[in-house]
Amino acid sequence: MRDFPAIELTWRDGLFAHWSMDPSRVRPLVPDALDLDCRDGSAWVSALPSVVEASRPHVFPDSVGMDFRQVNLRTYVEYDGRPGVYFLSLDTSSGLGVRVARSLYGLPYYRADIDFEKDYDLEGSQTTDAPTCRFVCERDHGEDDSARESPSARESPSARFAATYRPIGRPSLAEPDSLDDFLTERYRLYVVRGGSAWCARVEHAPWRLCSVEASVHADSLFEAAGLPAPDGDPLVRYSPQSRFTIRTPRRL
Repeated sequence: MRDFPAIELTWRDGLFAHWSMDPSRVRPLVPDALDLDCRDGSAWVSALPSVVEASRPHVFPDSVGMDFRQVNLRTYVEYDGRPGVYFLSLDTSSGLGVRVARSLYGLPYYRADIDFEKDYDLEGSQTTDAPTCRFVCERDHGEDDSARESPSARESPSARFAATYRPIGRPSLAEPDSLDDFLTERYRLYVVRGGSAWCARVEHAPWRLCSVEASVHADSLFEAAGLPAPDGDPLVRYSPQSRFTIRTPRRL
């Protein structure tokens, strides 16, 4: 398949929650065709809850796009020295999104019930302070059409993810070669299908990140992916918004 723009979307109110892990715990979950990309001897696994707006085919206007919520669990890989991400799971509130992503990209998407709230204060009246975001994701295959249609979906157990987060300060670009840069500035996603590696390029402006107060509960999401529950608090960052173009996958 030729490499051309396929999907446009806007990503907003996103939390990056990163945990370092022993590479021996992550390596069995990554296909042999891909190399694990470690930093100072540690592998990293990240959970990213976000709101997606105006997701649509590249040639369509924003007005026909779909809005939904999602959380992805990913690790960091390389292919032939080119860094990217490998998704361990992606949960979304869009059943159509599950079917499209599985068929076109071969990504491990699951249908989930996801609640997202953005509150400015306890009374609900807007102030100049940053809002608190509350995000709860429940994957349950009991009522999941995608699980009935896909054997790979049926193999994944139910999972829960929850986070409450509030940004602090002004967003800015990550310092070159910093850990934030390593964990966020990734412009390729990789999948392995039929033993062959495939890559889809992801185009967006460099991430604008800021500090964030966050409480994250991801044990169930990690365990459903075959990982031990994360140890300790994650490194957390917030990003307000980014526009994406996801290109078609290409066999390497």
